Amino acid sequence: MPKSFNFNAVPFDGLTSKQQRWVRDSVDIGYYPAGQVILSQGVEPTHLFVIIKGHVQQTEHEEVVCVYSKDECFDGRGLIAGSVTGLFTATEELIVYLVPKSTVKRLIAANANFGALLFSDISQKLRALTERRSQRELHSLMLSRIDQAFVRPARIVPEETDIFTVARLLETEQLSNVLVQRGERYGIFTSTDVRKAILADCDPHTLPVGQLTTWELIEVSQDDAVFDALILMIRHGVHRVVVKRQGEIVGVMEQLDLLSFISNHSHLIWLQVQQARTQEELKRACTSIQRLIQLLSESEVKVSMISRLVQELNAKIFTRLWQFVAPPELIENSCVIVMGSEGRGEQILKTDQDNGLVLRNGYDFPDLMQVTGAFNDALCDFGYPPCLGGVMMRNPLWCQNLDDFKETVRQWVFHANAETHMRLAIFSDAVAVCGDPELLQELKTFFDRALQDMPSFFSHFARAADSFSEQSSWWSRLLLGGSEGDELDIKKLGIFPIVHGLRSLALESRLTCTSTAERIEALTRLEKIPGDLAIDLKESLYYLMDIRLKQGLQQFSLGQRPGNTVRMTSLSTLERDLLRDCLQVVKRFREVLHYHFNLDAL
Repeated sequence: MPKSFNFNAVPFDGLTSKQQRWVRDSVDIGYYPAGQVILSQGVEPTHLFVIIKGHVQQTEHEEVVCVYSKDECFDGRGLIAGSVTGLFTATEELIVYLVPKSTVKRLIAANANFGALLFSDISQKLRALTERRSQRELHSLMLSRIDQAFVRPARIVPEETDIFTVARLLETEQLSNVLVQRGERYGIFTSTDVRKAILADCDPHTLPVGQLTTWELIEVSQDDAVFDALILMIRHGVHRVVVKRQGEIVGVMEQLDLLSFISNHSHLIWLQVQQARTQEELKRACTSIQRLIQLLSESEVKVSMISRLVQELNAKIFTRLWQFVAPPELIENSCVIVMGSEGRGEQILKTDQDNGLVLRNGYDFPDLMQVTGAFNDALCDFGYPPCLGGVMMRNPLWCQNLDDFKETVRQWVFHANAETHMRLAIFSDAVAVCGDPELLQELKTFFDRALQDMPSFFSHFARAADSFSEQSSWWSRLLLGGSEGDELDIKKLGIFPIVHGLRSLALESRLTCTSTAERIEALTRLEKIPGDLAIDLKESLYYLMDIRLKQGLQQFSLGQRPGNTVRMTSLSTLERDLLRDCLQVVKRFREVLHYHFNLDAL
């Protein structure tokens, strides 16, 4: 009975103590020399193999589809199905644990996640992984420090201030409370206390606020845990606590803000954006978004949820910034658009800015370039790097009146090349964030009609999804787990083929949605892609985005600009296994695109 079985490896890491004992009581050890065939096609497996030492190569139709290494197991699917579909060969001297089929079936019956991680499709594997991660999410948020949450700045008034002045202050500054100062002592007066003032039957112009102030404050340190603040609110029956730093008051934490932080504190940033009176205050809200992303990622929140939140918050920031730099007349006669991954709602970290401006026909603004330049410069200052391809409204190509923009799009469609295809790909994901959205709608309608006059466009446009298919060297390195210095470009090999392939199908089908997830759902309803492939494409996209997000956050922490590559040696066994599955899904999707658009004939 081996005592060194690694129960920290997937899928055994989710077993209970009792289930681990089942494995220990039944497991055996096997040895195979280099080159020996362990399982061949059609054989009925009797054990699950868990590698202690060595590598095993899996081939199907003479193609290597996977290489298994230490702590990885095979062939779970064949074991359950009762027949092996490929060939499993020891590439070097191999020592394995042999877990009997009866034990594996017993574990699957008792532990659903074990079965899902062992032999299910990628979508089921990722759902099982998400369930395990979600159990840690609330715990992580509750242990966050108060200074990581939203603390409202303290507004302090002298105790002799009259009630009318305080009530007007609460209304004009949209406050729910003020702190009241009496010498070295502080109390709190809330909007609820205004009702008490009315019932006091006194003149609010002469009644001092100090007479209705609560002088016993409930205080916390900004270094305390959010959980501690919640406990104090419950214990004392209050809706807010005063936050201090080294004995000095820094602000007030509201119960609503605290609970929103625990569940999802994105609305707090929206509140910061809404209340921003200067660009500097708006910049601080952008910094809050970065902290939000870091927190949600560390808490294992689904990347699909994070991306949607960030898209909405970015749109609020872009709108508020445009209101700062552009006069009302320009706002009314234009439409600010964001494109590319920002338009699709899939740009989580601030990697670049893709934006433009559509102007109403006949409208001329003399200082337009100065305003658009100020907008792009401010975004750079906020942490959004400039687009290396110049897709910014300060570029005259992306800042035109409606008719001129139509002509530009027409030229891109009818005089197509690699560069114009790239521009059309970026533009096809455009969404309006500020101004008159009808301007963008009319431009997109023109684009759709132009495409119908060029039926050959779609095949040439879709061909870009195959641009990075020559990946055999990367593929073999990934299968072997990678060596120090090996990096995989997640965007080129995974994200881009999925996004652009679906974008091509969506344009051909005249769909107006821009997010990749919405395109998958719409194309599935139209039976343009099989339902099982659609599920795998969505799960694969989100998993690849999650890997890129975590890599980008690590690069941010090191002061580096986020990129698209991932170091293969940094991946865990499960992450590498899921990445292999994702790239297999991409390969299947490429085959669908080749057949649908007849790409081999181009």
